Amino acid sequence: MRKCKNYIIICLVLIASVLLFGCGEDTDLGENTYKVYYLDGAGERLIAEKYTVGIEEKDTVSIATELIHALEKNGEGDRYTNPIEPDIEFDELQIDENQMSVYFTGAYNNKTGVTEVLSRAAIVKTLLQLKDIDKIEFFVEDQPLMVRGESVGQMDESSFVEDLGNRGEPQSRTVKLYFADSKGQSLIPIETVVTYPASEKMAKLLVDSLIAGPEAIKDKDTDGILRSVPAGTVLNNVTIRDNICYLDFSREFAELLPNVTSDVTVYSIVDTLCELPSISRVQFTINSGVRERYGETKGFNKALERNLDIIRS
Repeated sequence: MRKCKNYIIICLVLIASVLLFGCGEDTDLGENTYKVYYLDGAGERLIAEKYTVGIEEKDTVSIATELIHALEKNGEGDRYTNPIEPDIEFDELQIDENQMSVYFTGAYNNKTGVTEVLSRAAIVKTLLQLKDIDKIEFFVEDQPLMVRGESVGQMDESSFVEDLGNRGEPQSRTVKLYFADSKGQSLIPIETVVTYPASEKMAKLLVDSLIAGPEAIKDKDTDGILRSVPAGTVLNNVTIRDNICYLDFSREFAELLPNVTSDVTVYSIVDTLCELPSISRVQFTINSGVRERYGETKGFNKALERNLDIIRS
């Protein structure tokens, strides 16, 4: 499989948020009618066209296959661009409960930047209209799709912002971060507005904000609030699959803070990430290694759910 080319900075962020639609929602589609999404002429947003399935077989795989073939053609008299170019061959579909896996040939890895993300969003949004399908995953030559060295994983309705506006203008969002209280034994929630480049993953942004510490927050008073993650920690990798966020940290993360409990460190990350609707548990590794304990925190080798008891109101 060819290596994925580097993303250009003008790229859509994969975030958990309400979708921004290119042409408004029309729920009155009628039987066997779906929306097929294309790229507009400027390549900055998605445009939907109604499409009526013509096949007699109405099983999910057959309908999905016809929709994918519709995505291989330009929309509305060639005004809109097809998300699946001629050199990219659709290989097969597999369905496991509510997840659909879509397989492409190696030419998919030639897609880069904004075009790749918008095209992927068009395909995912089209297929998520199918009954009982709420997660889509792409495979290239039988391997999970990789972007900038990271597995894209499963995608759902919260995975894309569709409108680039001014070609990747930075986004702003209010988030909730959990830091240590003055005693280092409880978590304090801090709501703040973050501005981020359009290529940033929201989960990575949140973890990096925790690593930066409360002193990096400029719009709130953080006196008496302590950092919860060891300084110098680097997030090596982040992947989300099956609502589990997999985090791999550098060795600095293993250097426990002397004035903060290990539970506060661990659950500052878990509780912060679990604010995202796409994440319900967090799995940690340090330099790709699994540990049964992190300081006094047991079960560190398992996917951890949020801990509300440690939060100070």
